[in-house]
Amino acid sequence: MSGQPVLETRDVALAYATHRGTISAVAGVSMQVAPGECVAICGRSGSGKSTLLALLGGLCAPTSGTVLFSGRPWTSLGAVEIQAARAEQIGFLLQESVLLPGLRTIDNVMLPQLIAGRDHESAFAEAQEMLARVGLAERWDAYPAELSGGQQRRVALARTLATKPRVILADEPTNDLDAYAEQEIVRILAEIKAAGSTAIVVVTHDPAVAMIADRRLWMEQGALVDAPELPAFDRQAIGLATRADSAAAAFEPAPADLVPQVATPVTMDWWRMLVPFAVGLSVAAAVLGGIDWFVASRQRQAVNTIRQQRRVAEEMALQDLRADIDDVVANVDGSFTAALFLDNVRSDRNLYVLGPATGMAVQRDGRWESLPTTSSPETMKEIREVGAERVFIPVTFSVPEGRYDELLRGYLHVRISATMVVSDRNDGTGDLFERADAYYVYLRDPKLTEDEIRTANGWAPKATVPRWIAMPAH
Repeated sequence: MSGQPVLETRDVALAYATHRGTISAVAGVSMQVAPGECVAICGRSGSGKSTLLALLGGLCAPTSGTVLFSGRPWTSLGAVEIQAARAEQIGFLLQESVLLPGLRTIDNVMLPQLIAGRDHESAFAEAQEMLARVGLAERWDAYPAELSGGQQRRVALARTLATKPRVILADEPTNDLDAYAEQEIVRILAEIKAAGSTAIVVVTHDPAVAMIADRRLWMEQGALVDAPELPAFDRQAIGLATRADSAAAAFEPAPADLVPQVATPVTMDWWRMLVPFAVGLSVAAAVLGGIDWFVASRQRQAVNTIRQQRRVAEEMALQDLRADIDDVVANVDGSFTAALFLDNVRSDRNLYVLGPATGMAVQRDGRWESLPTTSSPETMKEIREVGAERVFIPVTFSVPEGRYDELLRGYLHVRISATMVVSDRNDGTGDLFERADAYYVYLRDPKLTEDEIRTANGWAPKATVPRWIAMPAH
């Protein structure tokens, strides 16, 4: 390898304690990734591949050893430098797509670009191009809940590519995709590799993905071992390799450091006392058994009916009703107003919502501190009809003076909770389902100017500074 590696680990390890002993997720791994190189990390489930990927991206700190990005240890970088590196130079594609549920597809792809300092027009154009590249140009206005798992994965890939990162860290990029979509993702990764400007580290079980890599690393029990020869590797990757330890070899063995623990059955000596009663009880059981069967069958029918009604109510409340935060604005008196919306995705049936009862909290010293709101108690008792038009519920709240946790510099970490009862009738006689949601936003501190926030985060001089940023549930 010539030149400075873009990523490097030096005897890095990560272990965590359990009640039965210490588990070593990554054990003494040393590796380098050159600029523009494509490296596939392969191995069985539980061998430490995803943990190693998280260490490379600085998402977690090692127990020992050093992880370097562009020749500098992650631990030596300041918060602004780490944030800038992740926003502008590293693209993460995780097993979970982690799309923001309240944003459309194109907004999800645009957001990292805006945070990185790009103007709205160029970010929009880039997002359109990337969505077309993954075959989702026509779904630009769909919300994540309206997409399949595989489509969400492709949106996440488009979001990763849109910032044109220097490094892509991908964890099972073809998981949950059909054969045709999988081929397209492999083709896109091959094109990126051929361009030579972006390094790719990909964790995969997919032989097609591993085949495009310049190198294939094999992990077992947290350590890198010699990779099998290519033909044998392909057989193992698709689950056809044969081993002496039979089907058990398909899974990673238990960590060697775990303290052995054997389940011990409880010995009962008192069972002999029941023998004299066995004959009498058997006669009574025969008589009662028939009665019990009849009663139980009627109970099962009633329980199944209730369960079916429960499933219908749950589907109505969770799938047919979409609720989220539409906007958060700062008022002249220093308070804020969050607009919660209710949206009925079905056109053939109106829904009726009691409430919602809302609550606000801000994070301080790692804990959630409740915030005062001006919502009337009568508002919580109101039954709202949700039909073709979106229903908005404003909630006004105030943030007392003081220092609060800043997960993003210049922004307050706010949680908005809403509990409501959903029905298909307005008289309370239909199927009822209680739904509780929590929404998380980064809320811009009104005491700071946009330039102060840009400086604190190391953003470009003309970078967009959103009033608020929606975050996924956590």
